[in-house]
Amino acid sequence: MNNSYVRSSCIVCAFVLVLVFSLRADCQTTQADKPPIVDSQLRQRLIDDIINELQARYVAPEKVKEITSHVRTKLQSGSYEKIKDVNELALALTNDLRTGAKDLHLLVAYDPALERALRSAPVLPGAELPELPPTPEQLTRQRQSNYDFRKLEIMSGNVGYLELRSFVDLNQSKETASAAMNFLANTDAVIIDLRHNPGGFINLEIFLASYFYGVDPVELLSRYHREGDVTVREWTLREVPGKRLTNVDLYILTSRETGSAGEGFSFILQQRQRAKIIGEQTSGAGYGNKEFPIGDGFVFYISTFRQFDPRTGRGWQEVGVKPDIAVPGERALSVAHFEAVKNLVEKTRDARRKQQLSWLAALLQLEAHGPKEIAISVLESYAGKYDGGKIVVTLEQGQLYFLGASGVRRKLYALADDTFLIEDQSVPPENQARVRFVKNAAGNITELQLMVADGRTFPRAKDTQ
Repeated sequence: MNNSYVRSSCIVCAFVLVLVFSLRADCQTTQADKPPIVDSQLRQRLIDDIINELQARYVAPEKVKEITSHVRTKLQSGSYEKIKDVNELALALTNDLRTGAKDLHLLVAYDPALERALRSAPVLPGAELPELPPTPEQLTRQRQSNYDFRKLEIMSGNVGYLELRSFVDLNQSKETASAAMNFLANTDAVIIDLRHNPGGFINLEIFLASYFYGVDPVELLSRYHREGDVTVREWTLREVPGKRLTNVDLYILTSRETGSAGEGFSFILQQRQRAKIIGEQTSGAGYGNKEFPIGDGFVFYISTFRQFDPRTGRGWQEVGVKPDIAVPGERALSVAHFEAVKNLVEKTRDARRKQQLSWLAALLQLEAHGPKEIAISVLESYAGKYDGGKIVVTLEQGQLYFLGASGVRRKLYALADDTFLIEDQSVPPENQARVRFVKNAAGNITELQLMVADGRTFPRAKDTQ
């Protein structure tokens, strides 16, 4: 297998601990494939072969003794004795290997067709393991999934959004990837959503990252391969199709499901302060693996290389990527959208644009973080009649209400200590009016100001008692 990537199919399975089927749907077991009898001899042989492969190929040889001890202890304690199904055995071995190694890339699968394909594939010069080209069925599935480029959108504030569910081999996904990046080319900020991205191919990872740098190559990461005892350095590309996004603010969304290449993309851009990570700490899958046939229809996925920052030597294996702003995964997009627009407010010099973005930022902050908490004593000071009784503000059980010319009592949601959104579901949120309460030097409320989206304000004096 090509050392420059991790197969997306096996990485996806790193998060499916109830796996009982083949990793590769195109390598289905045929009726002629009769599963072997699961007995003590088969269990012993598989574990011996797995340990031999770990000793020969595992990227962290210092961990092999601990992994071996954990799996052999399981075998000797009888943990596998009741297992009679080959898929169930593969799952049990997978879980125990991962527990012993703390490595989500280790995996055992029963897949006779894949094992045959691996054994019959030609071995490339300088490689110990065969490379399997994508099958027609794989290529069809990739195309039908749009190479996992799931969603593109220009959000309010001219913020681009891309949801990417995996990093599909650039040899197949390049045209789609280029189209996606060119769609985002005129945005002022970009959000890349990797919350459901378990990994994939490094070549697409590097390709996408290159759009956020200039033409001069920047070293992103290094990969140490135990096979050959070599370290490969990865740089941004000198050429990418279309316009680069060198000056846009970049935000990456993560969750506990984000793994492998998804983590790598987040890690390298965070380390170089090119992107802000928002969401949850990632899974900690910093190794890369290859599949290897181990007999009787079983295939073992072995971690053979690790990735790291060449400047510090740090990687994300076991520890994951920690977000710059930690929030539950389901809230990450709304928080990132707010952060993007807030930063654009600070950067823009055009007065009209700044006013538009400021108006939007307050609304996005409400969506991302909820109403601002304000002391009851302050809310009480806002209650009263304004404009000769035409406007009435009341406080009931901690909630402010606004009654104006429409005759409909509406809730007020705090955007700031003195500014509130007037809820009106008959119009889009960005067009809903707001109210700001004004106080004098003595701290007494003297008026409220009705505010509309174009920046105009309409003062209304508070009635005196």
